[in-house]
Amino acid sequence: MALNKLYLVRHGHTIWHETGGIAGRTDIDLSDRGREAVRQLARVLGSDFRPDHWFCSPLVRTRQTCALLRQSVSDSPGGTIQAPQTAEPMLDERLVELDFGDWEGLTWSHVNEHYEHQMQQWGADWINRCPPNGESFSQQVERCREWLADAQNRLRSVAPESGAVICHGGTIRALICHCLGWPLSRAMQFKVDPATVCELDCNDNGSWLVRRINTTC
Repeated sequence: MALNKLYLVRHGHTIWHETGGIAGRTDIDLSDRGREAVRQLARVLGSDFRPDHWFCSPLVRTRQTCALLRQSVSDSPGGTIQAPQTAEPMLDERLVELDFGDWEGLTWSHVNEHYEHQMQQWGADWINRCPPNGESFSQQVERCREWLADAQNRLRSVAPESGAVICHGGTIRALICHCLGWPLSRAMQFKVDPATVCELDCNDNGSWLVRRINTTC
């Protein structure tokens, strides 16, 4: 038995959310709105939110989100983080957002205006095609698959364990499609808002089941 429950948490709103800035690999902070949304998510998750392990994308917006959630766990009644292996979250580059290449730091309106042909090509097959000097969604899925396989192998234990994965919208879509065996084309058929949680359970035969998607409750 290894990880049998995953809490997939998207980071809070960033300082670019209101402007439409593209921040795949770009390292930017949470906004004040984002910090408050994460605190509110922590309050709603409540005392039952006690993951055995914490995993996190190394980008600053996810590390800030993780720190806020962990602080809330520690501050709640009986909420000290007890597992020694979770003294610090496990950072992994494979959990980062999609690499948008040359479009990083631009706005979507700018890309539509100045990269119209490339945008159309990418939009026609975003699963297999990449933004200029970026990566495809299928590549993101593959690195997320590798991360989960490594995590399962590394954390094998007798008792079932849970893991909180603080990451990005694209990463969550990739993990859900992989775990549930969905066609990658379904990745954009559900919402993953900032400061929300998706929850997956793994049964005894190794099959993953979705318990909730894009919720704050």
